Amino acid sequence: MPLLPALFASLLFALPALAGQPESENAVTNILFDENMENISYSFRNDGFVDILFGVAVSEQDYLRIVERLRNDPNIPGVLAGRGKGNYCPVQK
Repeated sequence: MPLLPALFASLLFALPALAGQPESENAVTNILFDENMENISYSFRNDGFVDILFGVAVSEQDYLRIVERLRNDPNIPGVLAGRGKGNYCPVQK
């Protein structure tokens, strides 16, 4: 029987390492704010996974850099990224 309490305790210690939607939302918001990126559309799944589309005016270099930052953040469990067919905010030239 001592194995069961030990197993339960180990699961409790592992829970903070699992990112959920609130942690993922904060991480994505911070990264996009830091990158000054507004030409995007995104949504979150319950598990914190983010689906994000970048507007066509976003350069390939910016797209790759931001997606890499999102994928490397420990609070974001997964990223599905793509390029949209339009822009998601007014693009100034």
